[in-house]
Amino acid sequence: MIDIVLATYNGEAFLAEQIESLQHSNGYDEWVNRIIVVDDGSTDATESIVKRFSLADKKISWVINDSGLHGASNNFTFGLSLTTAPYIMLCDQDDLWLPEKIQQSLDKIQTLEKQNGSMPLLVFTDKQIVDEKLQTICPSYFKLKNIPKNWHVKFANLCQQNVASGCTMLCNRALVDKAMPIPQQAYMHDWWLALVAHRCGKLELIDKPLIKYRQHNNNSIGANYRSKLNLFTQFNKHLNQFENSFLQTVEQAKAFAQFEKNNKLPSSKIVTTLVNIQSLTKSQKIKEIINKRVQRSHFIGRIALLIVLLKMKQKKN
Repeated sequence: MIDIVLATYNGEAFLAEQIESLQHSNGYDEWVNRIIVVDDGSTDATESIVKRFSLADKKISWVINDSGLHGASNNFTFGLSLTTAPYIMLCDQDDLWLPEKIQQSLDKIQTLEKQNGSMPLLVFTDKQIVDEKLQTICPSYFKLKNIPKNWHVKFANLCQQNVASGCTMLCNRALVDKAMPIPQQAYMHDWWLALVAHRCGKLELIDKPLIKYRQHNNNSIGANYRSKLNLFTQFNKHLNQFENSFLQTVEQAKAFAQFEKNNKLPSSKIVTTLVNIQSLTKSQKIKEIINKRVQRSHFIGRIALLIVLLKMKQKKN
């Protein structure tokens, strides 16, 4: 019933602990068809760890990503292309799933199916932020990042700032079929899945932290807290990162505009705004922020957004 895509790359440090947490999950024996481990070129003991587990658990398979496209997003996308089950979950190599994650996610999406039929559906959860030794840094991702838990409810918000992490997701086959192939312009695979679910079906939060999201030196994407002092003393560094992130968001919007066109959907106002953001005058950009059409979830993010938009050179259409 459920295929789990576990993406790996030199994951020997925490991989065994993660696989064991999946196996010890409520409903694992009953609901999980396969754990598809998709590897992106590991040179450590990742392969031997997976093959050791697969000897005792026939649900576990080892697949090398031979798509020619690499990095976390491409590796997960390749893994998604291998799935066949009615439901799909995505799994990072270094986290820890809580025992109730699989069952509660399945219960939630099946409730949505009873209410909405076979449309594209995605459920995601909150997550505990922990250190390498699984000691709690913050009990909630939303609390750590100062993001309202209803942020995803508005499509305009979700287009500008993702809160649905792939490692917390369960989606149905209808969503995978609709969202694939995920374009190269997508910021990340999970963000693209969330956008398609929201636009074409349903996206809902399970307001519980059902994984331990481990922070360590080798995270591809992390959730580290940045103090106000750190933001001030390294302002230029963070601003450059924010600017690059925003430009990637604009590129994703362009890809999503094409997705809407291909699927004969009405153009979303926020998608159109992001696509055309570089053609606006400075006064028009300020107006977009004042009216909260272009925004971030917290004050510092909005200030950074204003600076980035004002320094952006206007492009003539």
